[in-house]
Amino acid sequence: MTCEPGIYIPDIGGVRIEDVVMIQGGVGKQLTLSKKELIEVG
Repeated sequence: MTCEPGIYIPDIGGVRIEDVVMIQGGVGKQLTLSKKELIEVG
């Protein structure tokens, strides 16, 4: 399954972060390994 929190600012835009989670034996294990630090471009 996925967990997809997001933030949206009217007239500016938004971002959604998707984490893939495996549920096994009633326990969730996060499979997504990417970092979530803010990267500014431009």
